[in-house]
Amino acid sequence: MNKLILILLTISLLFPQEPVLLDDEVEEYPICEGTCLSDEETKNLFNNIQECEFNLEKCLKTNENLNSQIYMYIQSDSLYQSQIEDYKKQLKIKEDMIDLVKPKWHENKYLWFGYGVTLTAGAVILAGQLK
Repeated sequence: MNKLILILLTISLLFPQEPVLLDDEVEEYPICEGTCLSDEETKNLFNNIQECEFNLEKCLKTNENLNSQIYMYIQSDSLYQSQIEDYKKQLKIKEDMIDLVKPKWHENKYLWFGYGVTLTAGAVILAGQLK
C-alpha cells in the first residue's frame, strides 16, 4: 500500500495536471506571472487612474490661473505704487502753491490798519501840541 501511494505521489509530482482548453473555449482566468487582478479590480484601477489624471489637469489649470492672477497683481501693484508717487508729487506742488499764494506777515490788512490808526493818532496828537 505504501508503495502504491509513493508511486502515485511521484507520478503526480512529475506530471502535474494542466487545464486542457478546446479551440473555441476561452480561458476565464489568464495565466499570469506575479499578481493577477480580477476584471472588477482592473476597472476600478483604470477608473482611479483616470480620476487622478483629471485631478492633475484641474490642478495644473488652477496653478496656471493662480500664476496669471499673481502676475496681474504685481502689475497692478506697480501701477498703484506709481500712482502713489504721483499723488505725493501733487501734494508737494500744492503745498508750494499755498506758500506762494498765502500772504506774508507784512501783508496783513489788520497790521496795516493798526499802522494807519497809529499814524493818524500820532499826527493828531502832534497837531494838537502846536500853538
